[in-house]
Amino acid sequence: MALLTNNRNLLSEELHKISLGILSPRDVLLEIQEEQLTDLLAPSFAKEEGHSSIGNGESILPGDVSGQLVLDRKLGEILLKEAQNRNTTIDLIYSLEGGDLEDFYVLTSSKGFFTNQKARTTFCPVQASCEGIPTLVNVNCKYQFNMETDEITYTFNDGSKFNIEQPSRRIIFENHILNEGAYLSLNSNKGLIFKGNLSAIPSTIIKVYQILSQAFMEALEIYGAKNAEQNIIYSSIYQNNKKFLIETIQSPEFLGFKKLLEEAYNISELKVLSTAHTTRTMTLTRMYGSDISILDGEVCIKSNSNRYGLGLLRDERMWNQTTDIDLMRIIFLGEEIVGESYLEYKDKYLQKFTSMVYDVFKVGTGEIAVVRLLCMPYNMIFTKEFDAKKFSKKYNLDEKAVSDRVKVLANESETYHGCRGVRVTVQRQDICQIWSEGVIKAAHQAYNEGINVKVQILLSMVTFPEEVSMFVETFEKLVESYGVQDLVRGVSIMIETSGAFHVLEDILDVKGENIELNGALFGGNDFTAACLNMNRADSAKSIIPEYVKLNIMPSSPFQIINEQIVGKAIVQGLRRTKLLKYSNGREYLMGLGGEIAGSWQSVKWLSKHAAPHGLNYVSTPPDRILFSLFASAQSVLQSLYSDI
Repeated sequence: MALLTNNRNLLSEELHKISLGILSPRDVLLEIQEEQLTDLLAPSFAKEEGHSSIGNGESILPGDVSGQLVLDRKLGEILLKEAQNRNTTIDLIYSLEGGDLEDFYVLTSSKGFFTNQKARTTFCPVQASCEGIPTLVNVNCKYQFNMETDEITYTFNDGSKFNIEQPSRRIIFENHILNEGAYLSLNSNKGLIFKGNLSAIPSTIIKVYQILSQAFMEALEIYGAKNAEQNIIYSSIYQNNKKFLIETIQSPEFLGFKKLLEEAYNISELKVLSTAHTTRTMTLTRMYGSDISILDGEVCIKSNSNRYGLGLLRDERMWNQTTDIDLMRIIFLGEEIVGESYLEYKDKYLQKFTSMVYDVFKVGTGEIAVVRLLCMPYNMIFTKEFDAKKFSKKYNLDEKAVSDRVKVLANESETYHGCRGVRVTVQRQDICQIWSEGVIKAAHQAYNEGINVKVQILLSMVTFPEEVSMFVETFEKLVESYGVQDLVRGVSIMIETSGAFHVLEDILDVKGENIELNGALFGGNDFTAACLNMNRADSAKSIIPEYVKLNIMPSSPFQIINEQIVGKAIVQGLRRTKLLKYSNGREYLMGLGGEIAGSWQSVKWLSKHAAPHGLNYVSTPPDRILFSLFASAQSVLQSLYSDI
């Protein structure tokens, strides 16, 4: 713990000096290390002395958390529902080997997540880290299940107990066994797992942003979207935390951090936008881009729309409740299978989707709102565990028809190279129209409530210009019918297939009557997989570890950008886009998403080598925004001083 304490104390002292004006923010930005920022901003265990770790893994998102172990999705759902019924909460640490769409609710409601799987970019680790949940992969453990039952006791945060009979499930570490229901502590700062319930000290700086985000959301519900910010001080959450907020915001540490953050925003050549899909994550994004001060004895918040934006809304992450997932399944089964009731379900889907997108838009999306077309693979909508018989009975459908249709849809062996994104809309114009209409209606609703939203549609899995032309034709008609041309900036594509990279100019030159292709987002994971011809899950087990040992690659290309091939391809794509801009006169919005957009080393490289050629932004979950921003600013300063 000594190094952690020293890192935190050193940076805290520097922030104090910045607040007094005796140290320049630039001097700190020039030298600050990712580990220092982690120690300052992530919660950390107060004491680890006397506690030996029982397991270890690789950290994806830092943060020290404790809770009771859950190894089964259905058990997790029971516990969360019971907590809701008791009007309390429960701290869970979720762990499993695989995972799919149906795990999303328990996953994102847990305090922490870990798995023995090596791949960082498979479903559960990606979703957990994007939700700000401390996450470990490649943990040295095995899962053991049998049908003998055990009685497990879970404790809710109000102190009440809950006993439940469950099949025996446990995790086996090298020298220790943890039964389901046991307390454990996840040190995602160092990649360690401890037995027991250790106490963590939260970051006071991040606590300010979190409390103000919660207060904003309360004000949003009471006063509406347009008036939420100025009425935060009247929320109960603000009033209950007023003393802490005022003392902390006036502290030298916070004042110094505010100046450091402001300097980073001013210096960075890359915009750091947010990958968000909920009211909470968009609100936290807005807070990071706001000026926070004390005025007349109250906290004063002034958002700055030039400092934040929605860089990637992945609508497939919104569908996490069983009833909602079923609704999506019905739409994908189609009218031929569902019959006369299909139109009723279609309307329900549209209403639900519009409402979910609006819940993000109503917060205010800053400079831009990049919304990606539904990109969930069929075999994750209809998983191997999908029970066609039970589903058919529940929704009064023909079991054989459903089963036969699912076999056709979900019979894909390669999850991420299958039928998703624009490949679906080409074949299913009804889905294309519903999706487009939902985004348009949500933007229009926000606009009518005084919230400025500028939408950039993002198409995934693009390979051919014709795919894009078909979408633009459908989308443009809907935009015109709703009269919302001013709310749409244009359409972007994801550069994630080798085909899209090879015919980039042809795709980016596509244009409708009034809507044009004027942007692209490099998909960090899928573009890396395409460039290196590596499956992002399998290669973590079989190829990458050996290639790193042999010095063929310095690190996992899904963790830190591979400069030799992937980085070179990104720069080539940017240069080609800039040349196209000269011929067609369009202003292209160029970004990069995925896990490497939150990697300190990757963002420094992108800021130095890609931003000068036209990379405008990176998009990363809110919990990595500050890291990417500081890394980008540091890269600019180091380049500046190296030229002197």
